[in-house]
Amino acid sequence: MRGLLCLWIVVLASHALNAQEIKVEFDKTRDFTQYRTFSFGEEEVITPKDQKQVSDEEIKKWIVNAITKELTLKGLQQADSSADLMVSYVVGTLSRSDMGNLGPMGMAPGSTERTFIRDYQQGSLIIDLNDKKDFLVWRINSTTNMTSAGGERLVEQIVQRGFKQFGKPVKKKKK
Repeated sequence: MRGLLCLWIVVLASHALNAQEIKVEFDKTRDFTQYRTFSFGEEEVITPKDQKQVSDEEIKKWIVNAITKELTLKGLQQADSSADLMVSYVVGTLSRSDMGNLGPMGMAPGSTERTFIRDYQQGSLIIDLNDKKDFLVWRINSTTNMTSAGGERLVEQIVQRGFKQFGKPVKKKKK
């Protein structure tokens, strides 16, 4: 029984480490098939210098490559100037700590500790697409608990999930 409980705690902890929250906001009545080109605009990395595990240039490269791949798959082409959509993003990580009570069943044999402390990195990535009139037409807002490895793959997953519905035809309401 205790072995099963320990396994359950390990599964929950590993799931919490990879938790992702992705919110996508867009105008559901807008026809996204009208957009043919995109370009990159403002970018910002806001990770404190003492907490950086990867260079800003490397993170920017991951994000630009992931966005370019997804928008190209959706039929858009990258343009240098006067594009239909301007892509901007903000990315950053912060060190976080969680503390909680294990309760009597969560203790290791011979231990009197009833609390746990978990240190981790929490990352945020916000991607905006604005049209030529500078109106926001698509936003991806993500928060994730990060590990030191797999940052590029994590960015790809967020971008892929965030653009999943982009470019699909608008469903017309029946009258």
